[in-house]
Amino acid sequence: MAVLGGAAGPVVWAGSQDLPGDRRWWLVVCGVALVAAVGASLPLLRQVAAVEYAAAFVALVVLLALALGTVFAAAQAAYAVRTRLHEPPGVTATVTGCRTTGRELDDQNQGHDVYGCTYHWSVGGREFSEERPTGKLYPDGHETRVWLAGERMITGRPSLLGIPLWIALALAGLVGTVRFAMALAWKAREVGLRR
Repeated sequence: MAVLGGAAGPVVWAGSQDLPGDRRWWLVVCGVALVAAVGASLPLLRQVAAVEYAAAFVALVVLLALALGTVFAAAQAAYAVRTRLHEPPGVTATVTGCRTTGRELDDQNQGHDVYGCTYHWSVGGREFSEERPTGKLYPDGHETRVWLAGERMITGRPSLLGIPLWIALALAGLVGTVRFAMALAWKAREVGLRR
């Protein structure tokens, strides 16, 4: 499970930052680590009931999800700090192809249309375009300001509130992961799986 977490953590971080790169290799590493973990734990079925074995497996999956959620929140906190301290450059983008992409319900169960547009901009003579959700339908050729952070396009100015929010989520995830791991270790000692 440690290998699984070690392989998935950097992928979650890079994916949350939209960093370029081929990440298919991590599926192989995670698959091998998962098979090895299950294989290594099969002898435990002689010591514990099948229900306890299944519960332990689910608990380890929850622990892994907590750890990876913490990595994601920490990556978002780092991104929020980086974009706020060094606000990304803003450029003018032209909007085309606005359309209704779906409907969503509010608290009163009233339906509202969801829109999406394609944004076109250029940097250093290179042309870029990306489809993003938007608040309303714009006519083709409408100009708006967007911010660029690496490979990302941001349609709103980076929020100052995002920094404490993501830091709080990362810290809560870290505390939750450590406490859950300690509870699992105590349970393993209690049933005699760990001395």
